[in-house]
Amino acid sequence: MIDITTQALQDFLEQLGRCYRHPGRLYLVGGSSLILVAAKVSTLDIDLQYDIPDEYHEAFILCLRQISRQQQLPVEQASPDQFIPLPRGYQNRHQFIGRYGSLEVFHFDFYSVALSKLHRGNEKDFADVIQMVREGLIDLSQLRKQFQEVLPQLESFDLKANSDDFERNFTLFEQRLRQL
Repeated sequence: MIDITTQALQDFLEQLGRCYRHPGRLYLVGGSSLILVAAKVSTLDIDLQYDIPDEYHEAFILCLRQISRQQQLPVEQASPDQFIPLPRGYQNRHQFIGRYGSLEVFHFDFYSVALSKLHRGNEKDFADVIQMVREGLIDLSQLRKQFQEVLPQLESFDLKANSDDFERNFTLFEQRLRQL
């Protein structure tokens, strides 16, 4: 497995911007977003979500595959809304990274990312969210409000979801943060 660094991700985005020549938006999610804001040194894959006009979808996917293979970087379509209901206003909290060709690239809402990581609840995810707080990417009191909004919606969102587990994970995260 290759550790993807900031430079590797930047190279990937530049190549993608040269290959794909139509309008669209790309949202970096999780580790692939966090390495650009100094909250993480490297990641194992490029997690992303995209909004591409239907008539250009095939061209976009072909470019993604081509660049991914050329640079030997694993790319996955992933978004917090695959795991949790998204908090209100998440669309307004995407942060612009830059333009690569005609492709606009954004960080996916950091609060949604943090909540999905806490929902999953593994050690790497806890460490990522703690680092997000330390770097000032998210505010703990605002994260708590977003959590309280999402929690009651969780069990009707996904058959496998368990709000008790999510609540335990959030409490554990807060305890670890206080210990630091």
